[in-house]
Amino acid sequence: MNTFITLLKREYWESKTSFFWVPLIVAGIGIFGTILALSVLTVSDIDAAEFGTHDVGNLFKLYDVSVSDEVKSFGTQAFLYSALYSFYFVLAIIGFFYCLGTLYDDRKDKSILFWKSMPVSDSQTVLSKVVAIGLLAPFIFWAVTVLSNFIIMLLVTIFAWISDVNAWSALWAHSSFFKIAWYQLVATYMAMLWAVPFIGYLLLVSSWTKKVPFLVATVPPVLVIITEGMIFNTGYVAKFLGQKLFGVFQAMIAPFNQLTTDYAQKSERIESDVPVLGELEFMTYSQQLTDVGFWVGLILGAAMIFGAIYIRRFRDEAF
Repeated sequence: MNTFITLLKREYWESKTSFFWVPLIVAGIGIFGTILALSVLTVSDIDAAEFGTHDVGNLFKLYDVSVSDEVKSFGTQAFLYSALYSFYFVLAIIGFFYCLGTLYDDRKDKSILFWKSMPVSDSQTVLSKVVAIGLLAPFIFWAVTVLSNFIIMLLVTIFAWISDVNAWSALWAHSSFFKIAWYQLVATYMAMLWAVPFIGYLLLVSSWTKKVPFLVATVPPVLVIITEGMIFNTGYVAKFLGQKLFGVFQAMIAPFNQLTTDYAQKSERIESDVPVLGELEFMTYSQQLTDVGFWVGLILGAAMIFGAIYIRRFRDEAF
């Protein structure tokens, strides 16, 4: 166990910029945007809904007494939850290049020779990389997302105070902050489960290829899709990949869909106020966990991770 923890720490320190500093930068951009928006509202002379001393027409109308509590709750919670999308988009890009380069770079810079001389198995090495990108990095991104939301809430609270508004009744009481944080955590790891076949495939390519891993990973699937369409006039490969990508998307959207459903049960103005995402037939988490395609993807991903371990164990290290 101590060996595996050490390997995990190694992955973190080698990828600290991607795993730690990048989400902080994303959070900083969001916080700066909030400060800029509040500054504009503070000095705005635009004729809009007002309550207190400042224009609050573009702040979900949180301070507008004519807006129902249901609308305020949905607006606040949807805003907090939506922060996850930008963070996960960045995580997806980082994960793609991390998986594609991690085993390849070990062989390219010959550091694999050092690690093979240590009492560390290839299984531990590869699995540490899977855990790093599948568990550790998502947790850090989620923690930074929650921290970013909390700071933004504090900024809006200060804005409420200088606007002579009760911050609790106008903002915090509607936010369900911890519930949204939990939704974001579940969505993050559910999306990672859908992404397991992509993680396995990229690690497999990374462990095998001797040149240009990006092209080796991207060109063959495109060629297979084109060839299948030309020869058999079918699109099974494209459909499979599309289902896995859509699985990641619906894992991220499911909590927002739940927020929409909750709002629909409390408000009669659902058609005019929010999109009815339920009409798009997104699966709930219980439905996703019983979906055959979900488990097929997990099995294929696990098989490709095992293949990456096997190749690393017997691969010729010479480039």
